[in-house]
Amino acid sequence: MKTIICLRDIFKSRKVSNKEVITLFDNIADTVTIDLLKGNTIDAAQVALVSNVMQIASNYNNKKFAIDLLQGALAELESDHFVETGNKLS
Repeated sequence: MKTIICLRDIFKSRKVSNKEVITLFDNIADTVTIDLLKGNTIDAAQVALVSNVMQIASNYNNKKFAIDLLQGALAELESDHFVETGNKLS
């Protein structure tokens, strides 16, 4: 399982710009917010976003990076979930 620290190393080695990520994030967040206000569900938005990551990975032949990214995101979400629900990580 990847950790956020591993992801930072991956971002650094691939020269991912914080500014570029923030700009893209803001654009995507605005679009998703508008769609949610139009009545689309959060579940549909999340499925669409993950599907988009998978399609980009396939189209641009960067599956390993997408796998590392999604593993790191999953690890962080699971950690947050356990803390929020009062459970302990093993």
